[in-house]
Amino acid sequence: MKTITLLTSKRVAEMLSIPEGTLRYWRATGIGPVWHKLEGSIRYDEGDVSRYVEKNRRIPSVRAFMEDHDGSL
Repeated sequence: MKTITLLTSKRVAEMLSIPEGTLRYWRATGIGPVWHKLEGSIRYDEGDVSRYVEKNRRIPSVRAFMEDHDGSL
């Protein structure tokens, strides 16, 4: 049987460096990582959070790199 690690909203917010209120907003608007409501408590599967982060990975553009490093193109 697969082991499932469930995380609280507080823990996920810490992991993503965002306020808990942002997670509440994401749940209300249908964005963000998949979540579960168990006996009235919101929980996130650690694997779902990892997949959400990976799915939203972006490779910076050359323009962004240049702006960050010398302020011009």
